[in-house]
Amino acid sequence: MAESKNDRILTILVIFFSVAGMIYFGLSAVRSDGKKTAGNPFHYDIENFKKDGADLRTYKEVKAVPLTLLAPHAIAVDLRDRIYVTSGASVVRIDAAGQMSVSTTVTDEINAIAVSADGDIYLALRTAVEVLDSTGTRTASWQIPDQAVLTSVAVAGRDVYLADAGNRVVWRYDLQGTLLNKIGERDEARDIVGFLIPSPYFDVAIDPDGFLWAVNTGRHQFENYFPDGALRSSWSNSSMAIDGFSGCCNPAHIAILSDGSFVTSEKGILRIKVHKQIGALEAVVATADQFDPKTSSLEVTVDSRDQILVLDPQRAQVRIFQKKEDPP
Repeated sequence: MAESKNDRILTILVIFFSVAGMIYFGLSAVRSDGKKTAGNPFHYDIENFKKDGADLRTYKEVKAVPLTLLAPHAIAVDLRDRIYVTSGASVVRIDAAGQMSVSTTVTDEINAIAVSADGDIYLALRTAVEVLDSTGTRTASWQIPDQAVLTSVAVAGRDVYLADAGNRVVWRYDLQGTLLNKIGERDEARDIVGFLIPSPYFDVAIDPDGFLWAVNTGRHQFENYFPDGALRSSWSNSSMAIDGFSGCCNPAHIAILSDGSFVTSEKGILRIKVHKQIGALEAVVATADQFDPKTSSLEVTVDSRDQILVLDPQRAQVRIFQKKEDPP
């Protein structure tokens, strides 16, 4: 009961600071354009912040792969750099020429996708996992216990990790669908603060050493775990500056580059960045002015060349970014 009360207090604090952030941006906009905002001191123009970090951009967009899907939602890449995209209950595979080579529909809406080293496709539905082979044929289905809201899936060797925003834990399964343990519950003896997940944005990824990283979005914190659930390390940066994260639930999505750096995607004021393993800002990939209005969030993944693939649902495209040869 005490833990639940503490979580409610933390949630209230997150909401408070999010509102405070809106007021901060509003007052900043007032100072920068008093004439336009004189009638409403709390009105702010988000245009003032869409280019925040543009001077730090060291990536360029090199390609946009068009999608013939309505409302594309999740993205993954396999070891051959083939792209997988979900839409509703369907998943498609796209080859290097941009041609769709596999199309499969499952039993419910797909929230997340991962592809194992041997080409098996793991689909996280709200309360279940569907496993497909490389041809798109279903080979297994697992039900997740309790009131699950699965938001992310990652595969490391013989382990499958599932982020569950409903229960605020990460489930660890083996490849046969046997539950091994859960990760991230509050445990003061192990220095685990517990996941604070105010909304269904809760991502997991695997680093080059095969270890799990989970984003504690309500705390703007990255947490690194051993398979048994022991905490290896963590870092956080709650800040409205370009090098940090703000709002209730950021970063919304992550991916990990071959050197262990993090690709982060934020919702609200959209921006995609690269952070070093210890958290320091390394680069800005894209800023909000590069995306269309009404774009809600942008899922990201990386390929074998460390290109960053951004799923843009508003444009129905996979937009590919790579480092500039001569950073400005």
